[in-house]
Amino acid sequence: MASLEARKVLFIEDEAGLQDAYRRYFGSRYEMAFAGSGEEALLQLDRFEPDVIVLDMRLPDTDGIDVLRQIRSQLADVPVIITTAYSSMEPLMEVLGMGHSGYLLKPYDLNELGARIDAVT
Repeated sequence: MASLEARKVLFIEDEAGLQDAYRRYFGSRYEMAFAGSGEEALLQLDRFEPDVIVLDMRLPDTDGIDVLRQIRSQLADVPVIITTAYSSMEPLMEVLGMGHSGYLLKPYDLNELGARIDAVT
C-alpha cells in the first residue's frame, strides 16, 4: 500500500521554542519549512512551495497582515492559518477580508493546530 505524500507546511514563526515544538510534534506528519521573519517567509514561498502556511501575526521585521498581503499576491489559493497572541480582535478583523483559513489564539494546543492543517484544502 502506497503512503500518501506528506503535506508541505510552511511555519512562519519567530519564536525558536515554538519552531522546536512544531519540529518535534509534526516532524513525522508533515514536510516542513520554517521562516523566522517576513523576508524569510517570502523566500520560502518560492523554494518550498507549501500546501499550507501557518502564519504568526507578530514578526520581527513586519506584521503578519503585510506578509499575508504578499503571500496572497503570489499564492492566491494556498490555505493560511493565522496564529496570534493579540487579545484584541482589531488586527484579526482586518485579516478576515484577506482570505485565510482560520486563526488560533496563543497559546493553543498542537493537536488543534494539526487538525486545522489537516482540514484545509
